[in-house]
Amino acid sequence: MGVFDKAKVVSGLGTADRQPYVCLSCRSAFEIQYHSCPVCGGYDIRRAKWVE
Repeated sequence: MGVFDKAKVVSGLGTADRQPYVCLSCRSAFEIQYHSCPVCGGYDIRRAKWVE
């Protein structure tokens, strides 16, 4: 494990889920953060770890 890999794990950045963003309106999950949900059109897309 390299220095940067260890830093990612320690900081929590290396443990990202496959779909780290979620729409709070329809609960759809995404790999990238959209400004508006492509499924329902809602504007409340947040990091999944903030919602938990």
